[in-house]
Amino acid sequence: MKKTKKILSVLLAAAIMMTAGQTGLVTGLAAETHVLTPIASGATVYKNDKATLDASNTASGYIMVKYTGSVGKIKVQVSKSGSETYTYDLNSSGTYEVFPLSEGNGTYQVKVFENIQGTQYSQAFSQSLNVDITDTFGPFLYPNQYVDFSSKSEACKLAASLVKEDMTDIDILKTFYTYVTSHISYDYDKADSVEAGYLPVEDDTLNTGTGICFDYAALTTAMLRSQDITCKL
Repeated sequence: MKKTKKILSVLLAAAIMMTAGQTGLVTGLAAETHVLTPIASGATVYKNDKATLDASNTASGYIMVKYTGSVGKIKVQVSKSGSETYTYDLNSSGTYEVFPLSEGNGTYQVKVFENIQGTQYSQAFSQSLNVDITDTFGPFLYPNQYVDFSSKSEACKLAASLVKEDMTDIDILKTFYTYVTSHISYDYDKADSVEAGYLPVEDDTLNTGTGICFDYAALTTAMLRSQDITCKL
């Protein structure tokens, strides 16, 4: 029972943190997906021989970072002056990953660190950014490393199928919450063996019908964002 209550709390924390005041109404006969696609357009790029930061779309609330060095274990830090610091693992395959600018407007520092040994890291890249987000909802609508989905994702197709005419955003939230909590079972074995740096795959959660707290929250967030409902994870 305690584990179930924890799952519900995580889902509520992820899903109910929709931006206050959003009370949209679905008026079409069938819902459509509204998936925004992050783009590394190359308009504003900072790089060295270890990492590349595409800051072309900070006004939309996200950055894209890729590692171009040779070390296998990498971390990224995104921090706003006087606010929260977010630390993420970064893949070493040379492909971009998306990271939100969750703290709003201001001066951010983006740093990339390479693992030396054990828990020791060395800074490989650093860049300061002056961020002015034109759409304050942007960081909570775009896909990113933690909530990675597209218009072709099964999670988005499911979300569209569950939304009915004249539903408000709150109605949609309740519908998604009910579906996820009744169709996904908690995976205790996975919870006991999951490693640091684990990232959820929303469609895998749907296909297996099992997951841990992170999986529940990421799936619900992807479904909400695909219906243009802001959601922070």
